[in-house]
Amino acid sequence: MKRTVCTYLAITVLAFFLLVLPRCASGSGMSYSALLLNSYHSGFPWTDGITEGIRSTFAARGLRVNLDVEYMDTKRTMSVRTTVAFGEYFRTKYAGKRPDILLCSDDDALVFLLRHGRELFPGVPIVFCGLNTPGFIDSGGDAQVTGVFEEMDIPGTVELILRLFPQTRNLALVSDLSISGMGAVSLARKAMAPFLDRLKVVDLFGLSGEELRDELSMLPPDTAVLLLVYFQDDAGEYYSPARSVAIVKSAGPFPVFGLWSMMVEGGALGGSVLVAEHHGALAAEMAVRILQGTSPSEIPPVTDRHLIPVFNYGEMVRFGISRFDIPAGSVLLSEPETFLYRHWKLILANALVVSAAMVYLLALFVNERLKKAAEQDLELKTAQWEGLFRNAPEAYAVFDGANNIVTVNSGFTRLFGYTPDEVAGRNLDSVVADFPGIKAEAENNSSRVFAGATVTGESCRRRKNGSLVPVEYVGVAFPTRNETFTGFAIYRDISERKKSEDEMLRNLQREALISSVSARLLEEGVRGGVPPSLEELAAFLGVSRGCLVETDGDGLPVREFSLSGGKAETLSPPEYSSGISQDSFKNAALHLREKGGLVLDDSGSGDAPLPPFAGEFLRVWGAPLHIRPVYSGGAVKGFLILRPGRTELSHGDDALPVMYCDLVGSAFHREERLRLMEENGRVLDGASRGIVEILGHALAMKDPYTVGHQVNVAGLARAMAQKGGCDEAFQERVYYAGLVHDLGKIAIPSAILSKPGKLTDIEFAIIRNHAAYGWDILSSVDLPWPLAEIVVQHHERLDGSGYPKGLRGDAIGREARFLSVADVVEAMTSDRPYRPGLGIGAALDEIRSRRGAWFDPEAVDLCIAVIEEGFSFDGGSYRLFLP
Repeated sequence: MKRTVCTYLAITVLAFFLLVLPRCASGSGMSYSALLLNSYHSGFPWTDGITEGIRSTFAARGLRVNLDVEYMDTKRTMSVRTTVAFGEYFRTKYAGKRPDILLCSDDDALVFLLRHGRELFPGVPIVFCGLNTPGFIDSGGDAQVTGVFEEMDIPGTVELILRLFPQTRNLALVSDLSISGMGAVSLARKAMAPFLDRLKVVDLFGLSGEELRDELSMLPPDTAVLLLVYFQDDAGEYYSPARSVAIVKSAGPFPVFGLWSMMVEGGALGGSVLVAEHHGALAAEMAVRILQGTSPSEIPPVTDRHLIPVFNYGEMVRFGISRFDIPAGSVLLSEPETFLYRHWKLILANALVVSAAMVYLLALFVNERLKKAAEQDLELKTAQWEGLFRNAPEAYAVFDGANNIVTVNSGFTRLFGYTPDEVAGRNLDSVVADFPGIKAEAENNSSRVFAGATVTGESCRRRKNGSLVPVEYVGVAFPTRNETFTGFAIYRDISERKKSEDEMLRNLQREALISSVSARLLEEGVRGGVPPSLEELAAFLGVSRGCLVETDGDGLPVREFSLSGGKAETLSPPEYSSGISQDSFKNAALHLREKGGLVLDDSGSGDAPLPPFAGEFLRVWGAPLHIRPVYSGGAVKGFLILRPGRTELSHGDDALPVMYCDLVGSAFHREERLRLMEENGRVLDGASRGIVEILGHALAMKDPYTVGHQVNVAGLARAMAQKGGCDEAFQERVYYAGLVHDLGKIAIPSAILSKPGKLTDIEFAIIRNHAAYGWDILSSVDLPWPLAEIVVQHHERLDGSGYPKGLRGDAIGREARFLSVADVVEAMTSDRPYRPGLGIGAALDEIRSRRGAWFDPEAVDLCIAVIEEGFSFDGGSYRLFLP
């Protein structure tokens, strides 16, 4: 308890020094000199309030300011003579003195400094306040001048009048004719505009006291008086705020309102007023900024709008106004002192003493209760900690600042095999990390822990029996009071998680292996895909020797993919499996079809005796052997024989040979299907060529010259396709289409075909039908090439001028475009029954001139290139189809 009280005292003293010393420090620096020039005299409430506000602000800001205060007393002695005399006095008193800053209150003082300040105090900045006439600053244009304008809240005061006296119909405005008074009158004119529909304004300006009393006494009872500025009459007689208010009050029972707090202090009922102290404080704040280095030009003048409703308590009683009638937050002046008010300081001091005593006693009581609660809580938490520490499933070790073990929990004993007595006092890293490659990492972690870091990670640690266990660890140290350390090391056995992670990784590798094998066998087939895929499988399973044997329908090996030293090679005929009898292969196939797989070693196949064929397999490849059948088309078409060096594979790895055999079986089946398809294709291709030749022979019997023309066209079209880099299928299509492109002429009378002279229009129309006749014949035959479509289009032209359908552009097949060019070139070059050949030059000129209009530009260019490279027609080619 004593310690707690001492702690409170220490905090209190520390707070005192933190609050007081900075002020003392700031006040002990540089000192400044300032001159305050007041327009009015000492004792004038407004002036005294401004002066107090400036002094208190300097003090609150901690500045050491030597403030000189001067008074012009213009309210009581305003004349040219007094102003000149004051100037002489001022010049004499402050000759050779240069204050750091000038402050002034109200208009007269600012006017004086603007006229004489540059001469008396050149370059010294001026801060004004209480200014009613902004024009002084606008006309001066001095960048060294700034300050606070005074705002008179005439609308706010009128609102108070109407709120408290809603029956008011007349408002008398009272002002003298001073500069301040005229400024107030000007403001009042503007401010009263919104109220003219409710109030009649009576102007009472520049009157003496008697005159003012007489004028007021003649006003009706529903009149309120607003004192603007009334501090002197036209004869220059001074009127204090209290005297001004007294004159008005003596004229009749009118409520009197003012615009400054000094008017309320002088006996006016109230008003929305400026507070002189706050007004002066604003000016002092500007002065402080200038003294601290801010240029006056960077501090624009501001207007004081800190207006608050202030009321005189005595006047409120006289007019029957309660606190509930005035606005919230209003300030009351002249309120009579009660006992509490007169002795509030003493009462407050005693209350503080009693409160402090009560707080002290309460603190004692609470502290005792808290102490007991803390002790109970500590006991509970200690018990909880002990229970958690001892029974935690993880291994916990507590170590000291030398990294020596203090104690361990039962989880530590289960994980590492040490009892608490066996490890107490021993170095933690020497106990659990005494293993090459691990101890250095553990010692580095310990260094980081003692440096203040919390260390986490995964690694291996050594058990008592010397085995390693994968753990997840956390290490943290806490400083104690005697500048030592206590630390905790937590180890969690992650063996099962590591096994799961390793198995997951193994599964991903298995999937990648199967994908790779599948891709190889699909893309490269049996011959190219089996050797590398077998090597991949062997490398994954750790197999150095084995074999994949392909068998025929009789169960005899026909091809062998031998694996030795991790490398696979194709052996055909088989080499190793040829030493195994046909009966052993057949028996192995029957056994595998029934069992699905077989493992052979020297002692037998599991618990069962060795099958009869096992000896031959073990003699060739050794033991142990894993044998899996390869099924293709529902039958056993081979064996996968692996010698992994161990009898059993893991559950996941055991499935890999089975999947591999399935993939190889599919590859065998696909290879066989492709072989059959190629064989069938060759048969069909031969039959198709035979049909085309038969059709050619049929036409040759009628028109051998047309057949020769077809052979030449076919040869030229194929040469063009070869030159253009077309695939073999395209070359075959244009060649065989060329061989029969005029087959439809078999339906044309021989007399027309062999007519030596010019054909008639009817005869030419009959000849043009040969393309359609060719389509009719060829479309009725099932051929591997679309010869009918090519033949019917070989007289079509790109511009649509051809026949029989008038096709245009891409509607004409590419093969037909090649054929049409070759047809025209051969026809113009060869001798015809009705004319001799026109020569190859004329033929090439023809296709050049029609390039892009009739003939395909690609076909024209390829034809010209082939002819220029030496292609020539066989003049006797038609004899190929003669009997």
